[in-house]
Amino acid sequence: MSYYNTNNETGETLSTSRKRVNVQEKAIVAVFNGRPGRKMTPFDVQDDVGHHVPITSIRRAITNLTQKGILTKSEVTKMGRHGKMNYCWELVR
Repeated sequence: MSYYNTNNETGETLSTSRKRVNVQEKAIVAVFNGRPGRKMTPFDVQDDVGHHVPITSIRRAITNLTQKGILTKSEVTKMGRHGKMNYCWELVR
């Protein structure tokens, strides 16, 4: 399951949230597909997807896609927006 219903949504609200998560994950895969071989931090992905998607949602989607075997976490790190090193991910080859 890609959406974690931690706030106990129901009905149409839950359905909309689940759809939004699927759209976000597809957009993130498209970003990686559009940049083959590039290792990207969650902030790099957000720059491409758009800042209307919260960084927490980007990170959740990257974690889900990693668990699904679509992305893999690399050993490469880059400086993030808040002065902390961030790991990079890449498409599984």
